[in-house]
Amino acid sequence: MTRWGDVTPPTIVLIQAFDQVGPSTPLVVHIEDTETGLRNVSVRLIHNLEPFVIAEETFPSHGLFSPDGGTRQVFDLNVIPYADPSIPRRQGEVQLVVTARDYSWRNQFEGNGQRLTQKVKPKFVPPRLELLSSPASIVQGGSGLVRYRVSPEATKHGVRIDSHFFPGFPAPDENGMFALIGFPYNVKPGTPIQLVADDGFGNEALLDVDYHVQPKVWRTRRIRVTDRFIRKAVLPIIAQTPDIQDQGDALKNFLEVNHTLRSKNSQTIAKLAEESQPKFLWKGAFRQLPGSQVEASFADHRNYVYQGKIVDTQDHLGFDLAVTRHYPVQAANDGLVVFADYLGIYGNTIVIDHGFGLQSLYAHLSSFQVHKGDAVHTGQAIAHSGTTGLAAGDHLHFSLVLDGVQVNPLEWWDPHWVQTRISEPLGLIDASDNGPDRVEPPNRSYGPDPLTSTPSFETPTPIPSETF
Repeated sequence: MTRWGDVTPPTIVLIQAFDQVGPSTPLVVHIEDTETGLRNVSVRLIHNLEPFVIAEETFPSHGLFSPDGGTRQVFDLNVIPYADPSIPRRQGEVQLVVTARDYSWRNQFEGNGQRLTQKVKPKFVPPRLELLSSPASIVQGGSGLVRYRVSPEATKHGVRIDSHFFPGFPAPDENGMFALIGFPYNVKPGTPIQLVADDGFGNEALLDVDYHVQPKVWRTRRIRVTDRFIRKAVLPIIAQTPDIQDQGDALKNFLEVNHTLRSKNSQTIAKLAEESQPKFLWKGAFRQLPGSQVEASFADHRNYVYQGKIVDTQDHLGFDLAVTRHYPVQAANDGLVVFADYLGIYGNTIVIDHGFGLQSLYAHLSSFQVHKGDAVHTGQAIAHSGTTGLAAGDHLHFSLVLDGVQVNPLEWWDPHWVQTRISEPLGLIDASDNGPDRVEPPNRSYGPDPLTSTPSFETPTPIPSETF
């Protein structure tokens, strides 16, 4: 087609909506002229009659008398306008104006023009937050509850601690919102706890939560790693895990599993929080495995010793509970199974969702009695203990995870703590009464206090039933 015959103007398309905008809203524009090509384009925002240029460009042609017109047929723009400090973030009347012209010889050689105009509603006011209640204190590695109100325009809200986010939900008593939080065991006690709310346009509200964190000192243990243990436990894990390969060396294999694979497994566990139901599935205190003794505690810091040298350090995030070989494992509370499969260092593993981001994990199992998607109740047999994964002997590794953060189960095993710190503040029914079918375990053993126990656990020989 000759440049005289081109009567079609360029096309202008907004790839995504730009009618309501904030600090982080992208402007994505596609401009095209497949006939004589683009001569120039202009993208502007008009604030109260004052223009601000987002993009302005003129494209070359093949020559003044060339029938081929311009050299450019497509122009794409993807920019966040209000990330530019020269464009004011203020309320008022805003209009988006996009123009484009081609290299047609029509209209006295000015070409065909196209213009797109659209009214834009600026949003630069963050949501409003009001703190209703917060824990007077929280233990490092422990859990708590924050209650608050947030204005309706917030699309995401909750509590942030360091890099961890705990989403908020409507409170069961219909008085504002609440978030279950876990203060990470390895985050400094002075780290801020902040209420946050975002309207989806980049306007974020922040409100500090007054609190006191009780610091914890976690005990340290030395774990001796032998070639026999690597053959017995590590090589089977490698054989069942396509993500890692046999390194051809005992120590390298151990580090590949204990360090690299452990990190990947932790990411898998954290991601399961996305499958948590936005409702209470649990009732009352969680239950320690009946008759079990604690062989290893939450946040034990472990130095792994191979041939007399420390070769790795890791933290044990859970409790190792031992009874007898292939002992029936019971669900610690009501919930829904979201994972029942092999999981690297944890071996055969079950994860039960209890709602609102709270999940329990059962590892090193010898067999499963439930499947993903099954609803379970407190005390129901879900598996049998075993030695799968990175385990030196038959036992159950039990963890509690809150929105991907491992928290200390001790609190959730305590009916008084659950009642006074979670259930009563939320106006739930008496959580200590879980119905006539719930049977108390014959005894509980929470293990030695890491601050007062004797240093007998500093032996280089691991307890036979504990997790590595």
